[in-house]
Amino acid sequence: MRLLYILGSYYPAQSGGPNNTIHWQAKYLSKNGFNVTVASLKSGLTQDDINNYKIKLNAKNDIEGVKAFYFDFFKSRYLSFRFYFWMLLNFKKFDFIQLTSYYFPITWFAAFLCNLYKIQFSLAPRGELEDNALKYSNLLKRLINKVLLIHLYKKASFILVTSKQELSFSKKYFHHKMKFELIPNYIDLSNNKKLTNDEIESKRNILYLGRIHPKKGIENLIKAYLRLDLKLSNGHFLLIAGSGNPEYRKELENLAYSNEMYRDKIFFLGHKQGAEKEKLYKESKVFVLPSYSENFGNVVLESLSHSTPVISSKYTPWKSLEENKCGFWVENSPNELAAKLKDLLTMEDHKYIKYATNSYNYVCREFDIGKNIEKLNILYKSYSK
Repeated sequence: MRLLYILGSYYPAQSGGPNNTIHWQAKYLSKNGFNVTVASLKSGLTQDDINNYKIKLNAKNDIEGVKAFYFDFFKSRYLSFRFYFWMLLNFKKFDFIQLTSYYFPITWFAAFLCNLYKIQFSLAPRGELEDNALKYSNLLKRLINKVLLIHLYKKASFILVTSKQELSFSKKYFHHKMKFELIPNYIDLSNNKKLTNDEIESKRNILYLGRIHPKKGIENLIKAYLRLDLKLSNGHFLLIAGSGNPEYRKELENLAYSNEMYRDKIFFLGHKQGAEKEKLYKESKVFVLPSYSENFGNVVLESLSHSTPVISSKYTPWKSLEENKCGFWVENSPNELAAKLKDLLTMEDHKYIKYATNSYNYVCREFDIGKNIEKLNILYKSYSK
């Protein structure tokens, strides 16, 4: 089967969750006999990425067994004429096309071509249709949806969602006869190793890692940290890793440094990836995701895979953290977050080791792509001609 993924940024770029999850899907589907191609923009690629993977822009590359194209653009990501022209010439070669992102103009053009050429396709909204995500959008986006997008996407074979929460939000935007398929994001654990008890006991600090954006609710985490007593904060610093909205980051810094007794215990680390990111997960005692909107939250899988329990807000689809005793699913308020932080940070060693071990076991059991690729295999084959 000839399968094409269309998206705005792709591995080894690290500018969003789909960069990795779609790469893992493409890599493992390729190993299972699919002829997979990924077409993306160069967005998020660093010069090191280009050098290390010997990437040639606007040409075919081999990225860990996946055929990948990274297209250049002129000033704006919307103005990638090479990408548009490539799609125009090549779409007919594929049996099925997986589109990523609801509001991205390149997705619109791709959907138009699928309709024109009568090619089967699917759309993955990737959380863009959640209420708390859309409140940051403007009137123009809503108008485009009403006038154009609902017509472009109505012939999709199915809408791919990653959680029951995303399914609920997404159904509001499609005809009631539209088919939905729920496949969670998976993670490649082939290079992960279970931590020893000694490594787990040496964990310190509280970690947030992800985009710096108001919908992430990071101010609630900082307020929660400021509610911890000094003895706890002295032993566990708050680490905030990521890049994004500069105005929001400035607000967070002002909040973090408003209390002199805590200002030397809160660190803004900027964007981290690769070995530096893995080290943060591995050495942190707890990961916190205080978002107001998440369709999935790949950072939760990443944290759990490094035996780090997670505290996640109820705006995320991670109720299973409590069911599997590897974290907490709480109201997104400073008091609630502070209470659960205290619970985890003051646990007796044997109980915390159990939570950390449960974290690793849970992600291995439910989200290892090597064990679950057959679900994607069956899904795409069932919709192919």
